Amino acid sequence: MFQLFKTLLDKVNDGLSAPAGTTNAYGLNESELACVSLMLMVAYADFSSSDDERALAIDYVKREFSLTDSDAAAVITLADKQAQDATSLHQFTAQLKQLSYDARLALLDNLWQQAYADGVLDPNEEAMLRKIADLLFIRHSDYIQAKLAVSG
Repeated sequence: MFQLFKTLLDKVNDGLSAPAGTTNAYGLNESELACVSLMLMVAYADFSSSDDERALAIDYVKREFSLTDSDAAAVITLADKQAQDATSLHQFTAQLKQLSYDARLALLDNLWQQAYADGVLDPNEEAMLRKIADLLFIRHSDYIQAKLAVSG
């Protein structure tokens, strides 16, 4: 599932022909870093940080971007700083609206997995995911299907 998301994201990014220099030192572009930041925001929405949630984010970064343990930890630190400095979800979702609908659904699936990483869905996590889905123009029926696919 993560590979599908990355493939879709790569296709969209190729089509957008982003200006040079938009990748960070680890090869991630702004959209990819925004996805990781959203994952961390969902993980922290319940006001607790479990090792399982952080491990899922690190595994995602290592697998999707072929990074070493130390580089993945650095990306998580960078995304975490972005997430903590964020004033709203809009700064991340605004750049992700241009993704195809399927890519936005794949992102929502990943975010649901993040919310359930600690085995408990907190109401704050669910509310944040509802907001993200709305900001990404994801239909409510697809939001529910994504939730049920991960929880059931």
